[in-house]
Amino acid sequence: MIKSDFALAIKEYIADHTPMHRHDCFEIIFIQDGRGMHLINDNQFPYGKGDLFLLTPADKHAFLAAGRSSFVIIDFTAALFGRNSPIGYDKPELSHYFRQLEYIFQHAGHFKGFIGLNEADRVFSGSLIQRIVTEWEQNGIFREVVLQNLVFLLLNIIARYAQQPAAGEIPAQVESAGYEMTRFIQHNIYDNEKISLNGIAAHFNLSKDYIGAYFAKKTGKTIRQFILDYKLELAKSRLRFSSLSISQIAEELGFTDESHLNKLFKRQEGLTAGQFRKTAVMT
Repeated sequence: MIKSDFALAIKEYIADHTPMHRHDCFEIIFIQDGRGMHLINDNQFPYGKGDLFLLTPADKHAFLAAGRSSFVIIDFTAALFGRNSPIGYDKPELSHYFRQLEYIFQHAGHFKGFIGLNEADRVFSGSLIQRIVTEWEQNGIFREVVLQNLVFLLLNIIARYAQQPAAGEIPAQVESAGYEMTRFIQHNIYDNEKISLNGIAAHFNLSKDYIGAYFAKKTGKTIRQFILDYKLELAKSRLRFSSLSISQIAEELGFTDESHLNKLFKRQEGLTAGQFRKTAVMT
């Protein structure tokens, strides 16, 4: 059920601050009331009523509240993005869309946690969150399905802002075919057929031989090595921030099995995936 995939809390701070900390999940924070400063990594954002933030598992943050401040906090575990059927086997298949959202949130660092909503979306998002709170507190019929759809809509609104480039940030990059290829691979990392040499060549309407040489020239890596490096980075994130088993992580990322993932992980990191997870927990 969806309630095992995300948690909701309403917190209040009165002329107080929280220590710098990190969560092992994605986190949406909505400012219900109050004002103060939100510290995210090395950035500082003044916050006020109606502001919205999104944090990834790698982000550290703290609040400096100027008086009474209240927040709605929605935490999302990796399972919400990774499992095959987020709301039950008899419900619509949404894992593909959640994986797309995960890609967007992990790679859109230009807003650095703060979502600069326009006024219409600010009002609508506030209404959505209040409705999520109401549904969460009730136990009505179809509660999980209603929550799923409300949360999914909110995530898509945030994703729309996350994909908008910062002023003056993108043009030179986008003109590079090498950048477009790496972006295509990252966006389709869960689909081994699309990111095969044949799949990439077909997408860019180029020959296999040319695209392999071109990619290596532009990035300094073969396509195969780039894919492996990126998959292992995703595996590291899963090992640090999720309760997924190593076997589940291997299956999700398209490795043959747990043994295959461990072999590649040890070759590149000097540790098996299990050893890496234990080290990450200890640190």
